[in-house]
Amino acid sequence: MISARIVVAGGGFAGIRCLGVLRRRSPELSLTLVDPARESVFRPLLPDVIAGKIGLSRLLFPLNRFCSRLRADFINDAAAGIAGNDLLLASGRKLPFDHLVVASGAGPAFFGNETARQAAFTLYSAGDAEKLRERIEKAISAGRPHSFVVVGGGYTGLETASAIAWRIRRTVPPARQGAFSVRIVELAPRILGRLPDRIALPAERETRNLGIAISVSARIGAISPQAMEVNGETIRDFTLIWSAGVAAGAFVGGIDSPRDRQGRLAVGPDLRLPGRENIWALGDCASFTDGKDALRMAVQFSRAQGEAAAINIRRGIRGEAPIAFRPRDLGWLIPLASWRAWGEALGRPVGGRLGALLHYAMCVYRTHRVADRFGIAGDLFRALFHAGS
Repeated sequence: MISARIVVAGGGFAGIRCLGVLRRRSPELSLTLVDPARESVFRPLLPDVIAGKIGLSRLLFPLNRFCSRLRADFINDAAAGIAGNDLLLASGRKLPFDHLVVASGAGPAFFGNETARQAAFTLYSAGDAEKLRERIEKAISAGRPHSFVVVGGGYTGLETASAIAWRIRRTVPPARQGAFSVRIVELAPRILGRLPDRIALPAERETRNLGIAISVSARIGAISPQAMEVNGETIRDFTLIWSAGVAAGAFVGGIDSPRDRQGRLAVGPDLRLPGRENIWALGDCASFTDGKDALRMAVQFSRAQGEAAAINIRRGIRGEAPIAFRPRDLGWLIPLASWRAWGEALGRPVGGRLGALLHYAMCVYRTHRVADRFGIAGDLFRALFHAGS
């Protein structure tokens, strides 16, 4: 009979998928999930919460209930380190394991700018969404001129900026909308810099059509609670939203193992850490290279890695050799709040309303609970109806 202690640090897409596959195929295993949050959040739809399209509760998946149904233990604590075959928790507890899955995700990268870290809003968690939504509502209610400055012209920056612009457009009377501005600040010469023009250019045009200003090759100066400087211009009465990059967290940073420039753990073809037979890294905290480039951070890859790691853990317990992870790229999309998205699906470019339809269809499909799938779909239909009215 298969008997082993499997500990998963992180209840995101990769961790949840790994646990689910393990329990389905090996009911005898001892499974434990460790996460400092009580709920897993469906992060790809957080901008839609800001835009007012979807209720936040639809995106929350209670981890304790998930573990209860799975007959797994849930420990509401933060992973802090690894000592031998023990996972060290922030509470001081030691958790022994036979196999450890590191799937703790990634967070915003401030590149040593502590002033920005203290002043900026981010959009990585349910708490982040609540705080930013409250900030936007407070600024709108005050009725004074206000600037929303989004630092970072990548996927997340465009999605967040468009969500704020959409919320202003839908909730502020036209005569007052001019008091509010949304601006993307990008340090590189162009937004979406690594994407081909056939994707980046229409996405940029739609962003500008939403009334969003774009500053490229920008220089960010001093930042304080009262003002910030962009290209020598002083901006007052502002909200700073940081979307300028991602980095692995402190737990991953403390693991003695090779990593990439974002601090993500380098993994081998079978998703294990080099030199460790029983430690696996998955999802956004892992750097998997298939060829010359590291696999990008995406829900589809996190889920696929979760399943692949579960299969390899079972093989390892039975004394069998692991199987190399071979990702299949179904595509990617950059959704904007105006019900349009651009990207690729199965290697072909897609854009406009078709792109948005594909984005939301995949999000609904990948939501963990059936009730939330119906809830999200209902919220989106209502939001689309009001947008057309």
